[in-house]
Amino acid sequence: MDGAELWTKFTGWLIGLGWNLLAAGLIFLCGWWLAGLAAKLTKRAIKKSRTDPLVAGFIGSLVKALIIMVSAVSAVAKLEINITSLVAALGAAGLTASFALQGSLSNFVSGVQIIFTKPFKMGDYLAFGGYEGTVKRIEILYTILATFDNKEVIVPNSKITGDVVVNFTTNGTRRLDLSYPVSYKADLQRGKEVLKTLAEGDKRVLRDPAPVIAVGELGDSGVTLVMKLWCRQEEYWSLYYAMQEAVKLSFDREGIEIPYPQLDVHMGE
Repeated sequence: MDGAELWTKFTGWLIGLGWNLLAAGLIFLCGWWLAGLAAKLTKRAIKKSRTDPLVAGFIGSLVKALIIMVSAVSAVAKLEINITSLVAALGAAGLTASFALQGSLSNFVSGVQIIFTKPFKMGDYLAFGGYEGTVKRIEILYTILATFDNKEVIVPNSKITGDVVVNFTTNGTRRLDLSYPVSYKADLQRGKEVLKTLAEGDKRVLRDPAPVIAVGELGDSGVTLVMKLWCRQEEYWSLYYAMQEAVKLSFDREGIEIPYPQLDVHMGE
């Protein structure tokens, strides 16, 4: 075989490879686009059936991942790579891959567990692992929370199923626990009356269960008055900030002193 024939075969192989690469790229890109479209249509169809939007998001992301996987395999096949040999090679490296994918598999299984057990739903306010936030959506590997200051927290699903999760939304109401130290010289009864008046005057405070106002502690610098109020979950923080300001202003008007830590030093001669 002379040089001309070799060049002809090489250029023919190169052109064929170029077309195959182009076709494989188009297959994968079309699959990626189709995956996004299928995910949207799936979410829309499930939402119309009045299913929890959290389930719709999870199934939509699962459909997208499956279509992308099929597209990737089809693209590889278009490159005329022996799929059987490729699978055999991956099987030989299965032990290493299993360690690498152990976390992802655990997150996927945990996501399925969350969907079927339904410990929370979209819009619930959760706290766990030092984070708090509102559930926005659940993916096949992660759950997305929006914090109070509008940060997005991405939490692995396995962390949620393996940790203690506090759901503030399930019961619809929360108890607001407040404490205010007052001077030992202050009129305790008057201080309790001020707190009671503030609690009764705020419409966000529920009447049942009734507010609790009592002496909570005899501290080093003063007496601590406690106020336990029940409110709707969505009004918790607004009531908290409003009550803090109202108590300070009311104590100032009534001459009720809020003490600060003091240290008496006695010098020996």
